[in-house]
Amino acid sequence: MTAITRDGDLEKRVRVLNERIADLTQSAKGFERRNKFFEMLISSLPGLFYAFDDKYQVHKWNKNVESVTGYESEEIPHRSIFELFDGDDLKQMQEAIDNVFKVGEGIAEADLITKDGRRIPYLFTGVSAKIEGTPYLLGMGLDISKLKETENAVRESEALYRIFAERMTEGVVLFHALTVLFANDVFSQMLGYSDSKELLGQDIMNIIAKDFEMYFKEMFDSLEIGVSAERYFQARWMTREGHEIWVEGRGNRIRWKGQPAVLLTARDITEVKQREISMQEEAAHLRRENITLRSSIKDRYRFGDIIGKSDAMQEVYETILNSAATNANIIIYGESGTGKELVARAIHDLSSRAEKTFVTVNCAAIPESLVESEFFGHIKGAYTGAHRDKEGYLDTADGGTLFLDEVGELSLSMQAKLLRAIEGAGHSPVGSSVSKRSDFRVIAATNKNLAELSKRKLVREDFFYRIHIIPINLPPLRHRRDDIPLLVEHFLRLYSQDKKAPSISGQVLEALINYDWPGNVRELQNVIQRYLTVKRIDFLKRGVSASDDIRGERKEIESLEEASLNLRDNINNIEKEIIREALHKHRGNKSKAADTLTISRKTLARKMKRLGLS
Repeated sequence: MTAITRDGDLEKRVRVLNERIADLTQSAKGFERRNKFFEMLISSLPGLFYAFDDKYQVHKWNKNVESVTGYESEEIPHRSIFELFDGDDLKQMQEAIDNVFKVGEGIAEADLITKDGRRIPYLFTGVSAKIEGTPYLLGMGLDISKLKETENAVRESEALYRIFAERMTEGVVLFHALTVLFANDVFSQMLGYSDSKELLGQDIMNIIAKDFEMYFKEMFDSLEIGVSAERYFQARWMTREGHEIWVEGRGNRIRWKGQPAVLLTARDITEVKQREISMQEEAAHLRRENITLRSSIKDRYRFGDIIGKSDAMQEVYETILNSAATNANIIIYGESGTGKELVARAIHDLSSRAEKTFVTVNCAAIPESLVESEFFGHIKGAYTGAHRDKEGYLDTADGGTLFLDEVGELSLSMQAKLLRAIEGAGHSPVGSSVSKRSDFRVIAATNKNLAELSKRKLVREDFFYRIHIIPINLPPLRHRRDDIPLLVEHFLRLYSQDKKAPSISGQVLEALINYDWPGNVRELQNVIQRYLTVKRIDFLKRGVSASDDIRGERKEIESLEEASLNLRDNINNIEKEIIREALHKHRGNKSKAADTLTISRKTLARKMKRLGLS
């Protein structure tokens, strides 16, 4: 019985032993698979991978160690890690490795020396680990030679640009988001700074004169966001002491450390600009003296195409002379027919802009849908019918004068856009994002009270103050009756077909002087023109004729010729003049002219064709 028990126990122990052997065999195979996986993982790691103990003996490495260093696999265990470095690089590696074993991690940047003597920049990182009680360093090295080349190239380029900028005779400043990043000595000295470092970090807008702030802000924004690649400027800047200087230069969009930036070159032109302004003022003064002298000698009753000797007109002449000598914007107030455009042209012809274009814009005659295109132009395809690029009034007026007749008719939105252009911030053609800048002087005209319209929010207050710098008030003809004989003589000469101008009787002239002239000089002009055609004086006011003002009795007005016209010719001539006057009043708008004449547009067209006016 005892023998049988012993045999059973033995078999049991053998079975258990076999099971343990099977488990160990399975575990060994698992370890072997994991070991092969880790071996493959280590060998495929990028850069250099290695492991050595605290005696600096290398135990593990990947194939990159062999290919990069040039040492064979059997040589590596017999080499020290420190054989791959020298000089300061060796010291850095020693410190980094000591840190790994002391604090658990370390990092160093050093040139690795290969077996054949080549030097390769590497970034080494390492961490510590204890395996079966022995401390190890697990390290990795990454080749940073390309990064170093790029870094050195950037450093060399920056050094080269700095040397170039410092040696330039022009001021140079670099800024991003309006913050100064670099300024050369010339730029700093131009603004009164002894050291260019004082400008670093400052807002570039601090050096811009107030009148040019909006223009420069728009210019900087357009450069930084890429709307413009380059912009030329001429403006006033402020020095450190608060003095104004004139500066001209150019701004360019560049990339600086991956960010958009603006590189500005500038030079001080204060002396040149002062001489230019002085010469312009002197020329304007001479022009005024010349015109004043001519006026006092032989043209004392007229000023260019403007006729009048009254005190009111003498004040207008003086204001025209003073206005022409400046570049300020002007607003001309006056009733319809007082000659606002003549005054505007006189100012332009006497100004420094006389050689450039005088552009007349009737603000009331432009359809609202086309007003922006007419002022700013458009590019091809901007809207249906835009078959080609077209310049606007602002482009045409560049360097000259923009005359805005009936300026009070502009919409509030158009006033805002026009104000931006007047203040120098530029304009964009319809359909384009490109900003254009035009140098023009504004002379506006109206028969409305713009100040009152501004209070009622029908005219923008900022727009009103921008154009209302020099106001000129033209008196109506009824307030300068002394000028009527001069005007009558002028129009008789102008419209007479004979060399000798005809005359009119004293009674007719008296009637002309006593009439109130609601249409002002334009009405007088039409009356004289009609007089030379139909041999009668007839006023526009219903029931008023020249003889009504002579002792209240109706008298026949003397004709220039004894031969009378037949009735049909008389009627046709009168009808033609009335239609021509209505068309002139409404700037050729046939619909408005027909409404004034209380006939249909179709009837007006038929009459114009019959009378030879179409």
